[in-house]
Parts: sequence; structure tokens; C-alpha cells
Amino acid sequence: MSEPVRLDQVLAPLRFDQLLLDLYGPQLMPAQRPVLVSQWSKYYFAAVWQTLLGDARLPVFAEAAVALDVRGLPTAFSGQGRYCEGLDEAIGQHLEPLVQRLATLGAVSPAVLWGNAGDCLDQMLQQAGGDVGLGRLLTTPGSPLFAAVSLGASGKRRRRTCCLSYKVDWVGHCEHCPLAD
Repeated sequence: MSEPVRLDQVLAPLRFDQLLLDLYGPQLMPAQRPVLVSQWSKYYFAAVWQTLLGDARLPVFAEAAVALDVRGLPTAFSGQGRYCEGLDEAIGQHLEPLVQRLATLGAVSPAVLWGNAGDCLDQMLQQAGGDVGLGRLLTTPGSPLFAAVSLGASGKRRRRTCCLSYKVDWVGHCEHCPLAD
């Protein structure tokens, strides 16, 4: 794991392109940039929800630093300055600016990224065995994560928006793909 790097530096266009190239290789980058940004965001959101489930706070986006593993995937957050106070501020002061930046960097719809955040949160809550307060993000109208995941007629979990992984043959449809039967 690396020393934390300021998030705005990690997400600087040239550095982020190199991170994606190193992680996914030249056969996918830059041709599949939206898919790769979508996939990278899943790891970011997993680190976010682990942080919040562990009762730690997120730094505001503008002051955040992120530790990356040897592959370039986010593992932990730190900050110098202001931290988000409460869940609504974590959404507004950390996740909303992140989603906007990734959407721009990856030419990917914010809805795809919010869907990733919601699916990841739903999976973590399932593993945690219940709602620990974060679940309201998935059930409150107006939340960007509202109804990110639902149960289909067969009882199978299904995402509201596709994560785009099906566009890469060796990845295929994700487990909760709304496009797969």
C-alpha cells in the first residue's frame, strides 16, 4: 500500500490515465475508458462504505488523500482539514464531487457511477447482516442512491443502471446486471 496521495492528484487527467493503463493494460485503455472508470469506481466506493461502516469519517473531497494498493486501487482515506460530518455531508461534500470528476474523466454517465455506489453499498449491507444507518441512502427518495438495486420477479437482485462491464468480453455481465436474464 502506498502513502496517501491527494485525491485531486490521483484524479488529474494524465495521472489517472496512467493509473488506468497500468491497471487494465493497453488492450483496454483508452478504448474502453468508460468501462474502466466504472470498474475503478467500484473499488473506490467499496473503500468509502468500509470507512463509513467502520464509524470513521471521510475527508471532504477537496482535502482528501487516498492510499492506493500496488495495483492502483483505493484502500483508505485521510485528509488534512475538514472531514464530512454525517452521511448527508459525506454524499454532498465527498461523493458528489467525486462522481462528477469521474464522469468527466471517463466519459461515463453519473447514473452509472451512482449505480455502482448503490450496488456496492447494498452488497456490504447484505454482508453486514442488516442496516446500520447507511441503508437509508438506498430507500430515501431524493438520494442519488435511491433504488439503485431492487429485487426482480425471480427474487434476484438487479441494478437499476448497468455498470458497463459487459462491454469487455473477459469481464462480461456483472452479477446484478439489468441487461442479463
